[in-house]
Amino acid sequence: MSPELTRKLKTVLAGRSAVDMGQFQFLNLDRVREEAGEDWPRLRDKIYDVSAHFIEKRIDSEDVAIRCQGGFMIVFAAVDADAAAAKVSGIAAELERFFLGDRRFDKLEFSSEARSVTTEELLEIVARTQDEGAARQPAAPEAGKRDTAEARPRWESVERPDRASAPPTAKADRSLGEDLWDDIVFRPCWDARRAALTYSVCLPRRVVNGFVYFGRDTLMGRDEPDLHRRMDIAVARAAQRGFQKTHARTGPCSIVIPVHYATLSTLSRRMDYLALLQAVPEPVRRFFHLRIDGVPAGAPIGGTQEIFRSMKPFGGQMLVKLPFGAIDLHRFEGCNVGIFDADVPARVNESGPSDAQLAALTDWVAGAQAMKAETALAEADNADFAQVALAAGVRYLSGPGIARETPQPPPPRPLALSEILSGRGADSAASA
Repeated sequence: MSPELTRKLKTVLAGRSAVDMGQFQFLNLDRVREEAGEDWPRLRDKIYDVSAHFIEKRIDSEDVAIRCQGGFMIVFAAVDADAAAAKVSGIAAELERFFLGDRRFDKLEFSSEARSVTTEELLEIVARTQDEGAARQPAAPEAGKRDTAEARPRWESVERPDRASAPPTAKADRSLGEDLWDDIVFRPCWDARRAALTYSVCLPRRVVNGFVYFGRDTLMGRDEPDLHRRMDIAVARAAQRGFQKTHARTGPCSIVIPVHYATLSTLSRRMDYLALLQAVPEPVRRFFHLRIDGVPAGAPIGGTQEIFRSMKPFGGQMLVKLPFGAIDLHRFEGCNVGIFDADVPARVNESGPSDAQLAALTDWVAGAQAMKAETALAEADNADFAQVALAAGVRYLSGPGIARETPQPPPPRPLALSEILSGRGADSAASA
């Protein structure tokens, strides 16, 4: 950060415990770069220069605009949350209109957010996302290196150690600084329409006193955002490594990557997470499907739509995980959800659904189909209930009664319904 910018920031923050800030994130920069070819350095500079001009002309002289990795940040001198939000959304709309007028930028999109933060949180965000104006550095970096304007986490190497192959340790007494799961595995999912295992879900696994837990259940009720974020990053990396290993051995496979709403709820956290997804080459992204877990029932629909819209370029399909029996799907209108997912409760696996649960299941499927989406049920472990779910219109099933989890993502393979209903599906899928 330049001395002048540092001085302005110190002036704005002096004597204040909280400030209003705005953030802008550029989406699909990699697609613009690929199409631009050798002209990319010039177009990149134009994106940042034009954006800086738009922002500086539309903020007060005391406000501070800071270039960050993949976008800009504004720190407002005046304390007025509503005015800050209006200004940020207005600038984002004008920027989008400007760039859409040039076909070279027709794939460029914008994500924006305004919020109040403590000064401590602001300084942490600045330190984490500071870009230092890297686009103006010499265009020819050292061999094998890229300038920081384009730097992203690399596409995970298949040679890196893979925790998914480690056996469960059954340790439950761990500190906050350690992972609360034993390993990361892949659970195959059966597609009723194709009578085949078509994709797998990347999940943490933990064994405690002989009981196996998957996904968020490995946290044993803990709900700290940092724990979800740590899990989400570990899962995304494991999915990348798993895909490459399977692709090298048998060909491409489809993987669902779960991510918690808390990891995406603010733009700064979302940018950190998206940096992992940006490392995946664009032609490969269609094999990764992104599932958002833990969306609060009262989450503003506009914010939810923004999260789903910003995630869409990084995966082939968007999913959302909901509690079993949650039939209010209207809050996801405009989110382009492809699959609504839910876990089958243990009591339903044991004794089947009640009349009320069966009615809710039917309404859930109908509601999803009205939004041109499919439905999926996980933790399925009862052949009779599987038939009930299929009769209700559920398309995807996964769980111990369908196919066992594997250390690496399996390639697609046929699996007849008769094998599942006879109990042979899990064994045949695991041995394939």
